[in-house]
Amino acid sequence: MVPAGNDSGTGFSSIEVAVPGRQLVFEAFCKTHEAAWKAFALARGLTAKQAAKATGELRTRLWQCWDDVLRRPVPAAEAWKLLKEEIATATATATPQAAPAPAWKKAIRAALHRMKINMGVWIDEYGTYEAILALPERQQETIIMRFMLELPDEVIAEYLDSTVPNVRSNISHGCSRLEQKLKRRSH
Repeated sequence: MVPAGNDSGTGFSSIEVAVPGRQLVFEAFCKTHEAAWKAFALARGLTAKQAAKATGELRTRLWQCWDDVLRRPVPAAEAWKLLKEEIATATATATPQAAPAPAWKKAIRAALHRMKINMGVWIDEYGTYEAILALPERQQETIIMRFMLELPDEVIAEYLDSTVPNVRSNISHGCSRLEQKLKRRSH
């Protein structure tokens, strides 16, 4: 630990005194959330390599401001904000995928089923993928997290620094908008 020169008499910052295993806490935090970070990056159109790079950059940024992140009311929400910045950086410099990856085609089909949106036998995964990405940001995020990543509403609320009722409202509105968009496309 690096002395912080504070007035606690220990020579260490209060966060270092409270969390002596700073690296261990950081690693546990990342391990808990990293699968969702990578999956969300993939859902936003990054390749597996780009998603891995974006989450690696996120880990670096998180470590650089880890003490500050721990002081926030919802550290997972702070990490999610940084993740979205890393995804934006990656998508700005990357060639977008022509279509969703095969794993996402399966996730899109499952999501439509869970949303109870019936497209008949024919499902246009790419059109559905585009329609999801065209939703307002919060609705898009909640739809992806609930139906494609299968995260519980409580976890979604934590990531978005929101409430469970607000998450459910965004999901409901997002599903309605998505269904309208998909019905317009199929006619």
